[in-house]
Amino acid sequence: MRKRQKEALLIAFLQEKNKYERLGEYLVHLIKDDPSAPKHNFHTITYRIKDENRFIDKIDKENKNLNPGALPITVKNFQDRIGDLLGLRFICLRLTDIKIVEAYFEFLVKEKIFTYIQEPEQKRSFILPIDPGVAMNGGHALMYSGYSSIHYQITLGDSLDAPEDLKGLQVEIQLRTILEEAWGEIDHKYRYAYSRSGTLLPEYIHSGFYNLSAYLQAAAMQAEYLCRQVEFHRQSEAFNAKTKVGVSSSMDSAPQKLKKAANNDASHLAILQEALAGIFGFRLTDRSLIYILKRFRESGYTGQYKVLVQKLTKKPRLQEFKTVFRKIIGREPFEDKSKRNADVINAVNFALFIEVQGARVAREGLRSVLKNRREHSDW
Repeated sequence: MRKRQKEALLIAFLQEKNKYERLGEYLVHLIKDDPSAPKHNFHTITYRIKDENRFIDKIDKENKNLNPGALPITVKNFQDRIGDLLGLRFICLRLTDIKIVEAYFEFLVKEKIFTYIQEPEQKRSFILPIDPGVAMNGGHALMYSGYSSIHYQITLGDSLDAPEDLKGLQVEIQLRTILEEAWGEIDHKYRYAYSRSGTLLPEYIHSGFYNLSAYLQAAAMQAEYLCRQVEFHRQSEAFNAKTKVGVSSSMDSAPQKLKKAANNDASHLAILQEALAGIFGFRLTDRSLIYILKRFRESGYTGQYKVLVQKLTKKPRLQEFKTVFRKIIGREPFEDKSKRNADVINAVNFALFIEVQGARVAREGLRSVLKNRREHSDW
């Protein structure tokens, strides 16, 4: 690449860099502030802006390998052609956490919070199933590099009230386990960085790093197995304790009970949907319903959800909620379609806090939550 072309690209990139910094902050806050995000299932969220040297190297490489008739990457089109100027990384502890976060991303796309530029792509050099003996699905992009991650290419969706200059910017999201992250960091510092600088490493070192990837993925399977054993043991202990004191007379095993509980969730969500729609006049999103069901259970309320919703959302409580909401947020709750699900979540949490902690604590808690929401209104 000629010096003047390189300088022009770097200047153009640096002029846009602040937008990507803001978008990275925006996305991290968006997920952390989302009450329906499965925060228990991811260990860390980080973002990074592409390094200037890597930016130039990538464009130089892409332009040298253009397909016949393809246009080169230039100052005018680099934001459309380079999709990883901003990278967002989700690190999970367990393999099953990956599946839960994947499902969460699908919710975000369904509700037009994210828009896919391309469908998720799984890149793995060694494919190991979560359950031994289970065949892997096809369609994986296999690269013999040891690198392992699920990639998403997205932009902000239409339902987000985001700053206009951030809309349309591309983001690459990477989803991986903490052991995959460990391999990537070690490989990048020692093998990849040296190779990229022109150092020729012997083949046995490359093979050793590939083998390390397989060992760590096997370790991830063992970690998943041990975590499941802990969970099964806890559920079994809880079930046995209930049976001994006569709380449950069922002859079902603990796993069968868990399966039945999972099957009941769909009917509970349907009941909640109808009850809340009757109160607020619109149907909530699936993410919001799942969160509210979880909050009810955490607060010790299970079953009779229709009666429970009517009790928690009785008129005096809703009026008090609306009064505090107007004073702090400066608008009527439930009227802005892009934000009304969050308004309902705030209202339900307020009602639950009154039941559990009392009215005075609930009011202060609501004010605190709404002030934080107002401060991040640009997010």
